[in-house]
Amino acid sequence: MGSPSLAWTTAVLAFVAAVPLWRFTTHAITIAHEGGHAMFGSLTGLFVTKILVQPGGAGATAYRQEKWNVLQALAAGLAGYLGPSIFGLAGAWMLVRGISPRSILLMTLLLMALLLVMVRNFFGFIAVPVTGALVWAVAMRAGEDVQLVFTYIWIWFLLMGGTRQIPELYGNWKRGPEADTGSLAKATGLSTAFFVAFFWLGSMAALIYGGVLLLRNPLPA
Repeated sequence: MGSPSLAWTTAVLAFVAAVPLWRFTTHAITIAHEGGHAMFGSLTGLFVTKILVQPGGAGATAYRQEKWNVLQALAAGLAGYLGPSIFGLAGAWMLVRGISPRSILLMTLLLMALLLVMVRNFFGFIAVPVTGALVWAVAMRAGEDVQLVFTYIWIWFLLMGGTRQIPELYGNWKRGPEADTGSLAKATGLSTAFFVAFFWLGSMAALIYGGVLLLRNPLPA
C-alpha cells in the first residue's frame, strides 16, 4: 500500500543516492540521458549508430544522419538532459494511476535492453547490464512490498537526478562548447545560455510536479 510516509521516506533515500552518492550513481542518470537522446531521436526518424556510457557521468549518442531538420534537432537535443526527468515523470504518472510497480520496472528493463543493443564501449557494457540486473532482480524475485518501495525510489531518483545533472551542465558550458546546448543553439538560433536555463527549469518543474503526484496520491491498498 502506498502512503505519504512511504513517499517521503523513499524521497529521502533517493536524495541520498542522487546527491551524496552521486559519484557512484551518476552512470544510471547517464543511461537515462542517452536513452532520451536515442528514443526521441529515433521517433523523429534519426538512426542511432552508437551509444557511449562513460565513467563519471559522461556519455554520447551518435546518429547516421549528418543533417537534421529542426524537429529532429529539438527532439533529440532536448530529450538528453530532460530524459531522466521525462522518464521519472512518466513513472510517477503510471504509478499513481494504478500501473503496478512490477510493470513499471519491466518497462524500464525493456528500454534498457533496447539501449544495450546500441552501446559500443566497455564501461557501457558493464554499467547498463549491472543496472538492469538490479531492476530485474527486484521485478522478478522480490515481493510486492519491495517492488513498491524500489519503484518509488527509482522514480524519485530519476526526478532528482534529472535536476542534479544541471550543475554539471552549467560547469561544462562555462568551460567551453557543450554538445547538447551547442547543437540546439545552432538549430534554433537561440543562445546556449537559454537552453541551460531551459534544462534547469524543465527538470525542476518535473521534480516538483512528479513529487506532488507521489506525495498527494497515495496508492490504494
